[in-house]
Amino acid sequence: MSAANYAQSSPDVLAKLFRHPVELVDVSPPAPAGEHPVRYYQFLPSESLDADLSFVEICKLLRPVLAAKNLINTTQSAKADLILRVTFGGRSWRDPFVRENDLAWRYGLVPKKRTTAFDAEEAWDDRAGGNEAGLRQLEQDLMTIDPAAQGMADSLIDGIPTLDYYLVVVDAFEVATLRKKGNETPRAWTTFVAVQQHKGVKFSDVAGAMIAKAAPYFGETLSGKAHFTDREGTVKVGNPKVIEMKENVPAPKK
Repeated sequence: MSAANYAQSSPDVLAKLFRHPVELVDVSPPAPAGEHPVRYYQFLPSESLDADLSFVEICKLLRPVLAAKNLINTTQSAKADLILRVTFGGRSWRDPFVRENDLAWRYGLVPKKRTTAFDAEEAWDDRAGGNEAGLRQLEQDLMTIDPAAQGMADSLIDGIPTLDYYLVVVDAFEVATLRKKGNETPRAWTTFVAVQQHKGVKFSDVAGAMIAKAAPYFGETLSGKAHFTDREGTVKVGNPKVIEMKENVPAPKK
């Protein structure tokens, strides 16, 4: 599990989070919800991933745990303080961890690449990973031009392989800022939950446990990746890989 409150955490705390993340095992919950003011939100779906639960079903799982953090769902747009954009389901991913840059509304789980050094169908991303076989083939192709390309693939992979995960990612955006900045509005906070997929286990089998484990950390900042080692499996909340956005993120309502 990984979580970052970009809006309220100090620059020093965020710098330490991204430069020197700590491996947290069975981490203790943060401050009680009573210390947080009540804020109202509306849900919005993000990219579509492979899942055997609907968006409505995921929202039903999220509502009670968010309410425990004094985050209250509302049907009244004028009352909403936050838009919570939710990405959920299965996909390949490399490093389940919240991201440091490219936090604007216009970016999905994986920021759209400005440029790419190769013509693979899926560009490599340090968090999301990518096509490792294609990356190694690219290295071989580049070595015919410049032998210095040797080792490029291993350097990028850095011992963290791209695996199949189930993800639940909640990105929060301030409504007031959306009205002013639109697509350039930065994330206020992100909570990223990921569990590695196993044969015979469906997303619906683990989604409830993933969200329950993440319950105390919505809107908070953790100092690194939290790993939970109970009998339900290992749950990591961080920033997972979602399919790269192709200009399909809904524009904020004016």
